[in-house]
Amino acid sequence: MIRFFVTRRITMLCGPGLILAFLCLATCTNTNQTLTENEDSWVRIGPGGGGSTFIPTFSYHTADEFIVRCDMTGSYLTEDGGESYSQVNVPNGATAYAYDPTNRETIYLGSNKLIRSKDGGNTWEQIFPPREDVVEEYFLGDHANYHLRTKLSETDNADNSRIQMIRIDPVRPENIYLGKGDRFICSFNAGKSWHEIPLDAPLIYSYASQTGDEVYLFTHKSLFVFNRNDKSLTSNVLPEGMSPIASVTGGVKAEDGKVVFYSLHQRESTQNEFAPTDVFFTEDFGVSWNRIDSPLITNEEGGEVPSYSQIACAENDAAKVYLIANRYLSEEENGTRKFWYGAIASADAGEHWNWVWKGGGGSGQYGIKDGLDAENLNDAWVKEAFGGEYIRLIDVGVYPKDGNVAIVTDWYRTMKTMDGGKSWKEVYSQPHEDKTYTSRGMDVTTSYGVHFDPWDSSHLALSFTDIGFHHSYNEGESWKRSVAGVPGRWVNTCYWMVFDPSVRGKVWSAWSSMHDFPRGKMTRSPKWKEHAQGGVCLSVDGGGSWEPLIEGMGSDSPVTSILLDPFSRPNHRTLYASVYSKGVYKSTDDGHSWTIMNQGIENPTGSFELSLSENGDLFLVVCPTPKHSDGKLRRAYSQGAVYKSVNGAETWEQLRVTEQAIFANGIAVDPLNPDRLYLACWSDIFLSDLIGADVARETGGNELIDMAGGVWTSADGGKTWEQLLDNDLYVYDVTVDPYHPGRLYCCTFNQAAYRSDDYGQSWKKIKGYDFHWGHRVVIDENDLDKIYITTFGSSVWHGLSATE
Repeated sequence: MIRFFVTRRITMLCGPGLILAFLCLATCTNTNQTLTENEDSWVRIGPGGGGSTFIPTFSYHTADEFIVRCDMTGSYLTEDGGESYSQVNVPNGATAYAYDPTNRETIYLGSNKLIRSKDGGNTWEQIFPPREDVVEEYFLGDHANYHLRTKLSETDNADNSRIQMIRIDPVRPENIYLGKGDRFICSFNAGKSWHEIPLDAPLIYSYASQTGDEVYLFTHKSLFVFNRNDKSLTSNVLPEGMSPIASVTGGVKAEDGKVVFYSLHQRESTQNEFAPTDVFFTEDFGVSWNRIDSPLITNEEGGEVPSYSQIACAENDAAKVYLIANRYLSEEENGTRKFWYGAIASADAGEHWNWVWKGGGGSGQYGIKDGLDAENLNDAWVKEAFGGEYIRLIDVGVYPKDGNVAIVTDWYRTMKTMDGGKSWKEVYSQPHEDKTYTSRGMDVTTSYGVHFDPWDSSHLALSFTDIGFHHSYNEGESWKRSVAGVPGRWVNTCYWMVFDPSVRGKVWSAWSSMHDFPRGKMTRSPKWKEHAQGGVCLSVDGGGSWEPLIEGMGSDSPVTSILLDPFSRPNHRTLYASVYSKGVYKSTDDGHSWTIMNQGIENPTGSFELSLSENGDLFLVVCPTPKHSDGKLRRAYSQGAVYKSVNGAETWEQLRVTEQAIFANGIAVDPLNPDRLYLACWSDIFLSDLIGADVARETGGNELIDMAGGVWTSADGGKTWEQLLDNDLYVYDVTVDPYHPGRLYCCTFNQAAYRSDDYGQSWKKIKGYDFHWGHRVVIDENDLDKIYITTFGSSVWHGLSATE
C-alpha cells in the first residue's frame, strides 16, 4: 500500500499563478505573504531515510508528536510516534523548533523567519519579521539560498542570519524568546511586537524557570540571565576550561526538583573535526561547574579522551541525559586501535554512565565495512546497506516529560527509544516481509531519475545520491537497494541508468564516488580528481546485480550521464557517457570498451549531461569548475559551455547561447522537432561558490558572477537562442513531454517547478509542489496525467501535473 503524505507549504502570493516570460520570480517583493495548507497530496516515494537529520524536538504533551529536520531543507512532522510524517517546507530549511508547553496545537519553526502553527501544523503564519516589514525576498548563490531584507534590522540584512534557538515561556506563553545571530530577540505579546538585545556570541540554548523569574541564555562564551519581570539582563563569563561551549542542555530533575545544566567543551582538535571533549554539569545555575570524570566518559581504559558532539536531557526529567560520541577509541593487546561511535546515557544526573548505542569496532573509515552496527537497533534497510561501516551520529532529542523516550539520528536514519536506550526502533522506513521497504514520509536524500522498465510496467528504478540504486517491482509501493557487484568506492551515487528497449533485463548505470555534481563545492579541492572514482555498470537481470565496464575508461571516472543510441543494434549497442572529470566517452560494443571523444571540447572537465536527438545529434553541457595550478586553487575558473556533435561524438562544436556567462545544468531536445532545444541554466553565483571563500578572500575578495539563468530555447538546432523564463531562476533541468506537444516542465532551486503548454511562451507553477531544491520532472510512463519530480534532498515526489 502506498502511503500518502500531506505537504505543508509556504505560498507566495505574487499573482494569479500565470507566469509570463521574463516575469521576475526570484526577487518577488510582495510582502503580502501567507502560509497555508497545501490543498493537494503528493506521494513521496522511495525507501525512506538515507540522509542526515537534525534537531529532533518533542511536544511537551505527548511523545507521539515530534518534528525533525533534514540537512536538505525539509522538516518532518509526526503525530503518531513516527509511523508517518507530513513534510513542512521552508526555503533554506528550519534551524530551530519549539512546541508551546501550554498549548498542544501550537508549534514554532525558525529559519530566516519565524512561523507559527496554531492547529498542529496544518496551517502556518509568519510572525517574525512582520510581513509588512519585509522589503525583499530573493534566492542567490550556487544553492540558491533564500535571502530576506527587512525594514527592521540592518544586522539581519547584512548577515542573513537564521533563527538558531526558540523558547516559549512555560509560565508566560505569550513570551517568545529567539536567538538570531548575536542577538536575543523577544516578544511579550505573542509576536505582535519584538525587542532585541545584543549578546557576545550566538545564542545556542535557553531555559525558562518554571518557578522563578529567570530565563537562562547560553552562548558559546557566556551564561546570561534575563529577568522576565523587569527585563534586565546580567552576564556570567564561563570558567576557563569549559569555554567555548559546543552543546548545552538542562532541566528539572523529577526526583528532587533541582535544576541541572550539562555542557560540552571541545578542546582544540588535532583529529580534523574530532576534538577531545570535556563534559560539565552545574546544579547551582552556573555559579560553579564540575567536570564529569566518569571512567567511561573520559575513556580511562582507552587512554584517549573521546570526541562528543551533542548532549540532551529531558527538560522535566533531567537526571536522564544522553551524550553523542563520534570518536571513542579502544586498543587491543596487539596494539590494534578500534574506533567506536554511538550514544552514552546516564539515568542519575551523570553519576553513572553506560553505552546505549555502540557501533563500530573497525578502522573508523567511511565506506569500509570492518566494524559492527549497534546490536540493539531494530532497523530497516540501512542496517544491511551500511551497518559495519563508520556511521556518524548527528543529534539527539529527549521527550521533556520522560527521559526514557529519545530520538537519535545519524548519517542515514532516525531511531527512537522508549526504554532509555535498551532498544531502538527505526522511525523512517517501514520494513516488509519480502525485505523491501516503504518510506514513512521521512524522505531525506537526493534523487536524479525515475526509470521505467520497458518490459515490465510494475518495475521502476530510482537513481540516488549516497544510497545508490533502488528499484521496485510493485509500481513503487516498496523498494529494495541493489548494488551487488558495484565496486565499493562507486556505490555512493548512481546518477543515471538506461534500459535496453530490445533486450529484457539489460540495464546500464552511471556511478560515482562523489555526489552532488555539478554544485561548485564538489570541485574546490585541487585534489578532487584524485579522489573521484566511478564508471559504468551493466546488469542483465534488471538491476539485481551489476558488472563494471571500464575498459578504456578506467575506474577513476565519475559518470554523471549515460545514453543509449536506440538505432544501434541490440547486443552491439552504441552508448555515450559523460565523465565529470574527463569528458565524453563512447562505446560501440554494449559498453565493454570505451573511447574518449573530446575533440573540439575546449575544457572537458565539468562534462555533466548528454542529450540525443531523434536525428542523432548529440548535445553536451559542461559546467563551470575551478582552475587548479600546481595543486593549488587560483582565482580562476573554466566557463560553462554547451556543445553539439553531428557525427556521433567524433567532433564537437561549441554553441554560442549568450554573451553572458552560463552555468547550464541540463539540455533537452523536442522529440517531434530535433531543431528545437531547451537549456536549463543557473542564475548568479558567487566566485566563492566555485573556488571557496578562503581563496576568494585571499585573492582580492568575493564577487558575484552574472549568470544567464532560467530557460533558453533554440529553434534552429542551437545556432540562435532566446530566453524563455526569468533570468533569476535557478533551473536544474527542462523536460519535454513527448505525449503532449508544446508541453514543457522545468524544475528549480527556487522552491517551485513549472509547466508550459505553449513551447515555453508562458509558464504556470506546479500545484502543491514546494520543495526548495528540485532537480527534474519525469513523465509517468504508466499514467500520463502524472509526473515524478526528483529533488536535491526530498527523494521523489509523485502526483498530478496540475498547475496553480
